Amino acid sequence: MRKSYSLILLFFFCMITHSDLRGQIDSIRVGEINRKLIVYAPHKIPENRPLLISIHGAGQDANYQQSQAKYESIADTAKFIVVYPVGINKRWDISGTKDIEFIDAIIDQMYSRYKIDRSRIYLSGFSMGGMMTYYAATKIADKIAAFAPVGGYLMRGPNTASSRPIPIIHVHGTDDDVVPYDGSLVSVRAWAARNNCSSEEQITSPYPSEKENSCATKSYWGPGDNGVEVVLLTLKGKGHWHSTDVNCVNSSEEIWNFLKKYSLEIGRAHV
Repeated sequence: MRKSYSLILLFFFCMITHSDLRGQIDSIRVGEINRKLIVYAPHKIPENRPLLISIHGAGQDANYQQSQAKYESIADTAKFIVVYPVGINKRWDISGTKDIEFIDAIIDQMYSRYKIDRSRIYLSGFSMGGMMTYYAATKIADKIAAFAPVGGYLMRGPNTASSRPIPIIHVHGTDDDVVPYDGSLVSVRAWAARNNCSSEEQITSPYPSEKENSCATKSYWGPGDNGVEVVLLTLKGKGHWHSTDVNCVNSSEEIWNFLKKYSLEIGRAHV
């Protein structure tokens, strides 16, 4: 009996240890500050796999973002690394360089640790994290293959001064009472114009078309320069959150299915 009990304890200890290694709180020295992040890596992930950085909203943290976005099961299947960084005072620097340097440091750390594919690094963020995603597009488009803001955009109006055309998928609920929906359409149209996509959007409603009662509508512009596309997923009746509604869309699944198509080296990636 004692031997069986010991084996059970050993089993659960191994499971907990394994889980911590795959979703652990970590830190990176950036300048004079130790920055925190959660790193999730599928078990025995091979080298040369993608990295997705998922940024929390203002007043939130990496644990909250992880619990909302739920990328782990997607990462297990598709074999990519997910990092949830922590903002200083739970906010992001969308006018300076502190958090751009943080993202740079994350990329270097994940390459050192997992030998990620530097041509397939993706950035997504929720609320103020979405604002940071748009801001990063103007600063490090040479390092990020595609961008996916959720419920957030630059409140002063779109800035499309990127070093290259960039693919974007933006997800936003029409009943968002924190970051109003209308600005999302302004933002994606500005990026579609910057990317030389057609000004006439292609609309799929409902989306996906096989779900007759889906709350989602897909607006598509593209392909533009270098084959990039711009997509807006409009979630009717949804508020300021990630959607996991099985009768509508799963935001994270839609984001990954879009991002994975892109690579800095070849425009379109093979996964």
